[in-house]
Amino acid sequence: MNAFELENVSFTYSDHNVFTHINLKVAAGDFVAVVGGNGAGKSTLLKLCVGALRPDCGQVRIFGQPVASYRQWYRVGYVPQNPLRDRTFPTTVEEIVAMGRVARLGIGHRLGQADRETIIRAMDLVGVGSLRSRMIGLLSGGQQQRVMVARALAAEPEVLILDEPTAGVDAKGSEEFYALLRSLYKDSGITVLTVSHDVDRMVKYANTIANLDHGLQYYGSADRFYQPPRYINSRTVRKGDIANHA
Repeated sequence: MNAFELENVSFTYSDHNVFTHINLKVAAGDFVAVVGGNGAGKSTLLKLCVGALRPDCGQVRIFGQPVASYRQWYRVGYVPQNPLRDRTFPTTVEEIVAMGRVARLGIGHRLGQADRETIIRAMDLVGVGSLRSRMIGLLSGGQQQRVMVARALAAEPEVLILDEPTAGVDAKGSEEFYALLRSLYKDSGITVLTVSHDVDRMVKYANTIANLDHGLQYYGSADRFYQPPRYINSRTVRKGDIANHA
């Protein structure tokens, strides 16, 4: 089964054409990294996948259903860019993560013992269990990103979508964070779809690379991404790989 399918999708912001007639399938259980330069449409693609934007033409499907009519959003964990707008907000790590559980159960649902255990497991899984009582604003950027992933995982999703998750995080923190995503993909069977500017790191950790540059320039194995024809100036033109994975 495919987690996401984009069929002949085009999107334009005002008079700026982002991409035209993209065909893309993200298989359930894959780790896909969307790379490309600024303005290439990486974040736009993610927003189309979660229904935050609607295409000018074409069809977007999630688990085989049109995204416009999809209702089982608890199956999808979404971590947007800079999710913590107010880093001084007086909330603990555990309270933040619990919000993800509420998202699955619905507002007004009382959290039971099983829910609390799920929240604790999510924190432990990403390595922030020992920080559960700390205020979120006191954590480093890398730690805060882990908390946001734990919040998404508390809903027990089948897909984890992340938009530039290591923006503002140092190199060591970024390396550790993507190693975490790799372990989630391998050990938990969760589908990971992430956007990043860091091509070299994505080639190291992801299973599949989608390279955008006003269209889908490459979609295939991370192991083959740097093979001839060479990767030049943030673009490659391996049209055959697009056809093979469309």
